[in-house]
Amino acid sequence: MIERQIDIKTRDGATTTFVVHPERGGPHPVILFFMDAPAIREELRDMARRLATSGYYVMLPNLYYRKGVMELADLPPAPQDQAMQRMFDLMYSLTIDLVMEDAEALLDFAAEDPAARDAVVGALGYCMSGQYAINAA
Repeated sequence: MIERQIDIKTRDGATTTFVVHPERGGPHPVILFFMDAPAIREELRDMARRLATSGYYVMLPNLYYRKGVMELADLPPAPQDQAMQRMFDLMYSLTIDLVMEDAEALLDFAAEDPAARDAVVGALGYCMSGQYAINAA
């Protein structure tokens, strides 16, 4: 497996994106894997790795980059109610239009990567990001 964390230029800055794909046999179909409300974390990276082992080029973007947040675990500790409110504030800062602009930037990046077969693209999301996956499709 080849994995890397890179900043992909967007209209509003750059989204730090975890990219993982098989080392051989490419180019690989692209999967845009949209995070859920608790943000990027190792569980999501592991899910991306599992998809990549099946032959996919998986892109897991940080959707909270506009707010300067990568992982909620990196934020200062807070009582549970405040931590939940902070997560909801981040979640509600996103719109379908913003995430679709990000998806376009991700696909532009994939189109330039020889490991990615950008003519075949899937989208994955659940909970908060289900709506983004459906709109990206």
